[in-house]
Amino acid sequence: MLTVADKITLARVALAPIAVAGYLLAPSEHFLCFWICGWICAIAELTDWLDGMVARARHEVSDFGKLADPFCDVLYRMSVFLAFLLPAGGVGYQLAQGALPAWTAFLLPHTFVVGHGADGAVLVGTACVPWLPVFLMAMREIVAGAIRAMAATKGLVLAARTSGKVKAILQCCTIIAISALPGLTFTWNPWFLVVTGVLVWICAIASIGSIIEYIWINREVLRGLGAKR
Repeated sequence: MLTVADKITLARVALAPIAVAGYLLAPSEHFLCFWICGWICAIAELTDWLDGMVARARHEVSDFGKLADPFCDVLYRMSVFLAFLLPAGGVGYQLAQGALPAWTAFLLPHTFVVGHGADGAVLVGTACVPWLPVFLMAMREIVAGAIRAMAATKGLVLAARTSGKVKAILQCCTIIAISALPGLTFTWNPWFLVVTGVLVWICAIASIGSIIEYIWINREVLRGLGAKR
């Protein structure tokens, strides 16, 4: 039977598609798409803190919760990051072509022409994040999940690391920042894309570092998985 903490954990699975739908389908007018996505993500992050507190307070720490918590975290956060690869509200940031210096190009998402401004300048639309750091984060989670699954077949639980928690905190802050910057200022400031691009790359670097440490710390266990019987 699921505990109260387990139900709170599973709530993130239900909140993920709502956040994605809000970001993609809500209108961009008044930045409603960012408001909906941002608040749903804030609630989801709150459940990540609340489930552990409830489990400890009620003495209901369960094996299901230990396995479901990282799974729900990954499903929720990667769903949102993948949605950020698409234009917010179906429109995305609308910027004048060349609005940002050339050196920021590696931080910016893919652009597409959406029309022309009143002064004849070419307007381009963008998503919120570049694709490469999101790809790296997704690959990290796939590798970590595969390792945990292989260990579970042997009845083993691999040691979690602080770097994994740091990675999760960085992803949380980045998701909220991506929604909050335009949502709270009510502007399509092109420099927001540079800021969020830096944040997403920091998340990607932290993700790569955490999986390297994860594999290294658990190397003896992993070596045992490959040993012949």
